[in-house]
Amino acid sequence: MSYRKTISVVASIAAAAAMQAGTAGAQNYEGKTLNMLIASNAGGGTDRIGRLFGLYLEKHLPGKPKIVYRNFGAGGGKIRAANHFALKTKADGYSLMQTDSSVAQPHIVRRKVSQFDPAKFEAIGGFNAGGSVIFIRKGQIERLTKSGDPVIVGATSGSRSWQAMLVWGKEYLGWNVKWIPGYKGTREMMKALRQGEIDVMATASSKRIDGLLKDGVIDIVAQEGVGYGTKYQARGAYPKAPVFPQMLEKKGISKLAWEGYNSWIGSSQVDKWLALPPGTPKAHVAAYRKAFDDVVADKAFIKLLHKTFSKDAVIIKGAEVAEIVASIQTVSNEAIAHAAKLRKKFGLSSR
Repeated sequence: MSYRKTISVVASIAAAAAMQAGTAGAQNYEGKTLNMLIASNAGGGTDRIGRLFGLYLEKHLPGKPKIVYRNFGAGGGKIRAANHFALKTKADGYSLMQTDSSVAQPHIVRRKVSQFDPAKFEAIGGFNAGGSVIFIRKGQIERLTKSGDPVIVGATSGSRSWQAMLVWGKEYLGWNVKWIPGYKGTREMMKALRQGEIDVMATASSKRIDGLLKDGVIDIVAQEGVGYGTKYQARGAYPKAPVFPQMLEKKGISKLAWEGYNSWIGSSQVDKWLALPPGTPKAHVAAYRKAFDDVVADKAFIKLLHKTFSKDAVIIKGAEVAEIVASIQTVSNEAIAHAAKLRKKFGLSSR
């Protein structure tokens, strides 16, 4: 690129940034009450991060508005929340949604009951906790690869993205596992693990993982890693834990198997994310994205994020969230069908 063209591009980018900043600055939410729809039960990880983001958005949005919260809980709550957000929520800049990777999973988006397109949501921003880590009760890891009684995996359903590792582990690595779904959430599974009701589960929360390690309750089996496709690396907090995609790569699985795996777990890149309804005016989108940038630059917020969720938390700006979510939706129907076939084979519902 020539020097003249470079200057022209830089000038264009600067002008666009200035225009966005000016547009964002023109918005003022003083005296307004904003409504945050949370696609989760109260008390869960999605709920807690939504309320944490909300606390700091109140501080950083122009005019310092108040935010009230509404939870969509169990019984397909995430889909109901996304449908409601897409079809019934007014795109006036005063409503937003805190959701998670579930509503970006192609096999969920393409169900008849799903009446939303996550790529049309106006992403504000989000974060990735660093990738899920699979762990097993202390002293039980040898059972994972031996015949006999299988180790028991706790699950809320078969739709959680980390379940892809266990399914692919059973199919391609010969892991001896059996699922018991139906738990309400991670908190209940943590309790079940400590009581010996289940043997295996996963979470991305370094706080929860480190607590179990400190108490001598678990051994780490593998980690999702940070990345996409086959290019995953270990989390900084767990540099010695095996990276699951690297284990699959050594096994030499087929292209379809890789695509099926990524069709399920790929959405975990945007673990928790905030969005505005489709069609929200650009001025509001710019204002929220600017506020989100200010939130994640707030040292008090980052300290709480690391303490409450993960010391490996990766912040994802709104435009990048939008790009990732849109990219995930391009996965083939054949890849989705392959993942569905394995879920059915092992008795896992995706509901």
